[in-house]
Amino acid sequence: MSATQSISWDGAASIRNVTEYHEELCEALSAGIDVSISLAGMEEVDLAFIQLILSARRSAETRGFAFTLSDPAPEPILQVLERGGFIGPAPDDRRNFWLAQ
Repeated sequence: MSATQSISWDGAASIRNVTEYHEELCEALSAGIDVSISLAGMEEVDLAFIQLILSARRSAETRGFAFTLSDPAPEPILQVLERGGFIGPAPDDRRNFWLAQ
């Protein structure tokens, strides 16, 4: 069983404050272990935050460790994902990631 770094965020994430989230993700990814994030408390996000999460997921996978959500993304995130064309109604790898499946 490998070690996992757990991160929990709440509130709002937008282009105005995405740097704060970026710094925490970089620190977690540099540890070289699996990362699990809880976004359950996120009330508002924009596409900058979505892009940050997707970039971190790709970076973790490239380095050979897991990057997962500990619980399904809340409705505000799902709405941004759907409007931005990041997920569709049919199940696929992207939708499954955001729904923590």
